[in-house]
Amino acid sequence: MTLALVASLVLVVAGAALLVMGGTVVTAVAVALLGVAAVIWVSLAFFAVGRSEDRERAAAAAARAEAPEPEPEPPARAGPKHSDARPGQAFRRRP
Repeated sequence: MTLALVASLVLVVAGAALLVMGGTVVTAVAVALLGVAAVIWVSLAFFAVGRSEDRERAAAAAARAEAPEPEPEPPARAGPKHSDARPGQAFRRRP
């Protein structure tokens, strides 16, 4: 990760130096170097976010493993039936 950051900074410095020199081809090369550096920076940002999410997920899993098991919930009771319902038919609301 630090190697990629150092490499991108070198590309930025080289691109800036080439931009100062001027010229069509040199400017194109400078813009390409700056573009590669920008791609590296965006990739590093996504990598950092992904690593932090992985660490958070691992901490949550460790916390769940240490937490006591919750008591099972009692079974759900059937609610009141609709007065027009036929035996064996579930009540459906109209939209």
